[in-house]
Amino acid sequence: MSKVARNALCPCGSGKKYKHCCGNNVISIHKLVDQEVEQHMHDFIRYAAFEHESFLYQHTKAYINKKERDEDTLIIFRFFISTWVMFFKKDMRGMTILDYYLSTIRKRDVRPSVLSILTSWKEAFPSFVQIDHIDGSLAFGTDLITGETKQIKFLDQHVDYELKIGQVITCIFVPHGIYTTCFSTFFPMPTVASNAVKHFVQTHWEQCNKDIHQWIEQYPYIFQQSLSITLIDTDELSPKHQEVLTILEQKATIDDMSAMDTVRIIWRQYCRAKNPNIRKPEVYAAALHYILLETALQEEWMSQKQLAEVYGISASTLSRRIDDLYTTLEDLDLILEEEIDELAEALGVDEDWDDEDWDDEDIFEVCEDCDEE
Repeated sequence: MSKVARNALCPCGSGKKYKHCCGNNVISIHKLVDQEVEQHMHDFIRYAAFEHESFLYQHTKAYINKKERDEDTLIIFRFFISTWVMFFKKDMRGMTILDYYLSTIRKRDVRPSVLSILTSWKEAFPSFVQIDHIDGSLAFGTDLITGETKQIKFLDQHVDYELKIGQVITCIFVPHGIYTTCFSTFFPMPTVASNAVKHFVQTHWEQCNKDIHQWIEQYPYIFQQSLSITLIDTDELSPKHQEVLTILEQKATIDDMSAMDTVRIIWRQYCRAKNPNIRKPEVYAAALHYILLETALQEEWMSQKQLAEVYGISASTLSRRIDDLYTTLEDLDLILEEEIDELAEALGVDEDWDDEDWDDEDIFEVCEDCDEE
């Protein structure tokens, strides 16, 4: 059968041009590949949930130690950690769930171009990307870890992602031919928190010694902690005030992010109340560090003299600044209690994740709110 020209009359007899009739239903090979790859994403999730349920449950549970009051947030968090396990957690044989899935599809009739893309998923990388430009189903962004420019192709043409320039998204990025795509979906950080998230992510990248393997291993914790940052708006701080937090986060190697969140709230309220003229940010950072150790963690394991040496300041200067902070905090005590209570409520209460909380269907329920700011 000869090929019908796009401007010729449609052979169906409608009287319309072929391109406006039956020719309009012809799907390009690129769209067909996109659709098949997207279907494999769904198939991979189902395969993991039903064929590797015990392994998936065991390793996902290990990273979830809080119950979110917001059920949608809990579903999203479980989904992202589950997909991380599927891609990167190895069993006793040194195999990931992805390895097993790829071994099964090779036995089936899979289009070569699709198989090539699926095989390239072994190069998947969990990261954070700041959006620089959007053009239809393509987004161009800067990887906050590698510094590379990513061309992100969104496979689902029916979803309006409503991304904004400067917004940070995180997900497991997988190769897709000349593009990169998000495995199944992504989590968009609020635009107002972009600077804080960017600093937080890059600080942790430094703490991982810029080692990709360390970063991948730490990603579940980093993803979880990044969610709490988006709840605390520090973008209202001046650059000099923000620098204090930057220095603190570099010096205070503490894993208790809830304690760090509390100190961020304290610093924000202090700046609102006094708008300090900061000449040496190390002094304020050291004072906040002291409060972090003594109050938030309920444990003083470093003296003021030791802290002063760490920050390169005098002990007497540090002591005066600590007294000033405490005096101001006494006046702000009620406000702080309310804000910290709101933060605790937003993050959820510490509870063990019981077996009955596990539901195979949870990792299928990637709610629409995930694509909203």
